[in-house]
Amino acid sequence: MKDRPTVIVSCRVLRELLDSMLDPSMARTYLDIQLHNTPKKLADALQVRLDEIKTPSNVIIGYGLCGNGIVGVNAREHTLIIPRTHDCVAIFLGSHQRYVQRFFANPNTYYLTRGWLEAHDDPLHDYLDYVRDYGEETADYLVDTKYRHYRRLCMIGFSQEELDACRSLSKAVHDFCAERWNMTYEETLGSTALLETLLRTPDTLGKEDSEFVVIAPGSTITADLFHRQGEAPPAAAARRG
Repeated sequence: MKDRPTVIVSCRVLRELLDSMLDPSMARTYLDIQLHNTPKKLADALQVRLDEIKTPSNVIIGYGLCGNGIVGVNAREHTLIIPRTHDCVAIFLGSHQRYVQRFFANPNTYYLTRGWLEAHDDPLHDYLDYVRDYGEETADYLVDTKYRHYRRLCMIGFSQEELDACRSLSKAVHDFCAERWNMTYEETLGSTALLETLLRTPDTLGKEDSEFVVIAPGSTITADLFHRQGEAPPAAAARRG
């Protein structure tokens, strides 16, 4: 398996990070950020892309379990390597352990990154889209249903310069959330540690590593593979803490 080519198939939210870390010659595909909002579409889109890869490959999947959005995808003739995380927040934070620590310290946190902000994938733009599509009254109900349980908004950046550059956008989202749900705001530095290890994994296949799920050729992704001993299974709709 180690002599197979390596291919990347990832959520577009990771594009900037991965492109900065990958050899320019490595094949990669980035899927629409909005797919995580409809898990069945995510599984279908991921399966289509895997089916398009004609040469048996080691395929690094740039997703977590993502609300069971990747469950049911079959590896076909490939070997799939996936971070053992509930969602991609842990990828941005650099480890599942750091994600869990933050979750127990502040369980109702909604996370932002530059990628999500640039894609307008945040509570403020959800609300504006709802107003456009359904009118203000329905938009108020929908956005309240989706976000009212969050108590904190956290912006993840990979340098102080990135946090500074994104602050006007992240604060605009926070101002909206603070007015409606009294959310607090914080910023934290992310880490590329998990991604760096993930990209090295094709060279160490066969060695047990609890940080990653490896799907053998012909096998299918199941939710139980992402469960860790001593942890409660993630909620099917879990996203961003």
